Amino acid sequence: MKPTSPTDFWDNLAAFSNPVPHDIATAMRSLGIEVLRELSRSDSAEYLARCPAHVALTGKQDRRPSFSVNGSTGLFHCFSCGYAGPFIALVEDALGYNRIQAFQWIARHGVYRTVEDNGPAPEPEETVRINEASLALFVPPPEAACERRGVTPEACHDVGVLWDPGTRHWILPIRDPFTGRLWGWQEKGRRFFSNYPAGIHKSLTLFGDLTWTGDTALLLESPLDAVRARSLEITGAFASFGAHVSEAQMRLIKARCRNLILGLDNDAAGRASRDKIYGRWRPRGLPMKFLDYSHTTAKDLGDMSDADALAAYGNAHHPWRRRR
Repeated sequence: MKPTSPTDFWDNLAAFSNPVPHDIATAMRSLGIEVLRELSRSDSAEYLARCPAHVALTGKQDRRPSFSVNGSTGLFHCFSCGYAGPFIALVEDALGYNRIQAFQWIARHGVYRTVEDNGPAPEPEETVRINEASLALFVPPPEAACERRGVTPEACHDVGVLWDPGTRHWILPIRDPFTGRLWGWQEKGRRFFSNYPAGIHKSLTLFGDLTWTGDTALLLESPLDAVRARSLEITGAFASFGAHVSEAQMRLIKARCRNLILGLDNDAAGRASRDKIYGRWRPRGLPMKFLDYSHTTAKDLGDMSDADALAAYGNAHHPWRRRR
């Protein structure tokens, strides 16, 4: 998202810093959420209400209210259906707003403070200083390695993929999704992968072109599969670094696209994660389709031929049309 004016820039920046209204109880009522009870604590208050997403997520009314909003942080959680997130996400879901519109709504209700949630990750557990110079020992991937993986040198360059000539492993950068600052990398070889430094919070970011916004994004598990998609001129391809896709990663996706194709691996873990994401995020205003694996026995996009990969993307379908 590229700002076109100073106001746009500051709205973008503030929207992703997790603003909290000055009076959360009043803001909840403005969203149509009746506060049923207030629990006072020494450091904050908890506001109890009926879950506004319960019907969408479970098909049932919230008859025993277990939804609460923290008066200090603005974080909400339904202990029954699992609906949770920062207050700005509650505004997005309740009013159908995008992130910037939700921030502007909160600002009109008086911003109390911002709470770091999806912002810069905590420092990794190892006390290792990481910067761009840390990549100096690595080189662009050789053409032979690119051919074996079905990726192009140009696609590797575009998303910063490098190669360790000593171990003959791929080097996949892990970056801050908002600033692009290098946090570390994933090293990947045949039957080998390792994250550096240990404890890096890759669940707070995505792999891919983090400056991209557009109509349709593609979410994959493996960073190299995202490079493969880019090599086939499939735009908006991101990877979650595995079958588990975090709330923070889904918020990053939702902020960048209007539609999403779920291309997680065609195995038990990938299908379970895919179905969970669909059930949780489709009611929150993110239209989704599934990558089509019906014509292939491949486990993921990286195992397909070019023709099969393009067909899998082009024939992406709604879940009720073809279940696997």
